[in-house]
Amino acid sequence: MSNLRVCRELDVDQQECQELAVELLEKLVSKFGGKYQPDGANYRYKHTAGVNALVEPKAGELSVDVKLGMLASALAPQLEKEMNRVLDDHLKT
Repeated sequence: MSNLRVCRELDVDQQECQELAVELLEKLVSKFGGKYQPDGANYRYKHTAGVNALVEPKAGELSVDVKLGMLASALAPQLEKEMNRVLDDHLKT
């Protein structure tokens, strides 16, 4: 089992951070499949290959904690790259 953590400090309010979280999740679903759902103020992303993630958008910060099962561990570099790309693209704007 593998774990990934991606965290970014952002100069945005709670609403903008929520929107960025949804954008990130939509891109992950589009690229890798799976689905996500709200969990209070956070989001949970799951993929049948053994990917479970908690996305926590807060004012000024977005963090993503991902747990990868044995089969999904091979996806770790691609998932981390995609999450970093989406967040870095947002920071450039």
